[in-house]
Amino acid sequence: MTVVFATLKARPERVDEVRNELLELKRLTNREPGALGYAVYGGADAVFVVFERYVDQAACDAHFAAPYVNAFFARVPELLTGEPQVQFVDEVSTSDA
Repeated sequence: MTVVFATLKARPERVDEVRNELLELKRLTNREPGALGYAVYGGADAVFVVFERYVDQAACDAHFAAPYVNAFFARVPELLTGEPQVQFVDEVSTSDA
């Protein structure tokens, strides 16, 4: 399983717009074959953390090639204070007992 952690810092005047964009990405991603989960977390400091899970690297690659993901990344300079910090990792264990 491939897991993605992304941290994004919204421009102060764009916090609501970034939240809405990320929730739309969640909606679209949940329709993708191979996508197992997409969660968005946010705090009062305009920082969002996205946690994504895919069955394998191929499904993850397909997600990042999707037109709506590319459209979001094209808007990063206007929405965020810098580039998103993205980590790709393989799941080693789960919280399941």
